[in-house]
Amino acid sequence: MPSDIKHKLPIGWYLKEADSLITQYINNAFEVFGINRFHWQVLKQIDTHGKISRELYYYQVNRFLTEAELDEILDSLVARNWVQHNDDLYSFTPLGAAEFAKIADDQDENYKKILNGTSIDAYLATIDFLEIIIKNMGGKI
Repeated sequence: MPSDIKHKLPIGWYLKEADSLITQYINNAFEVFGINRFHWQVLKQIDTHGKISRELYYYQVNRFLTEAELDEILDSLVARNWVQHNDDLYSFTPLGAAEFAKIADDQDENYKKILNGTSIDAYLATIDFLEIIIKNMGGKI
């Protein structure tokens, strides 16, 4: 084992620490909008796909949110009139699309700050590395 690696903490520590700090930073940044990181992720998925299925989306996030937590997030977005719910599908209302655009501008700045000093190549290499670990451990991407 190379000596550089020997003096590092286990990879799990870095993963959990980075995730914890990103969540804290994003939640603080989104506080002004009355949302958190998980609200943002739902909104981002709706923006990307036009609509999301609660059931299919829960399948993607079930390691991070309980069904009750996801329902609470979706219900809060519906209550704000940012998202409409038809059958199992959630999509933006006109107000929600406008609010998303404002928040997305803010998030672009957050993203730049989080990734300051890195490159797209380093980011993609990290993702590739983590995908290999996930596959090696029997996970699915």
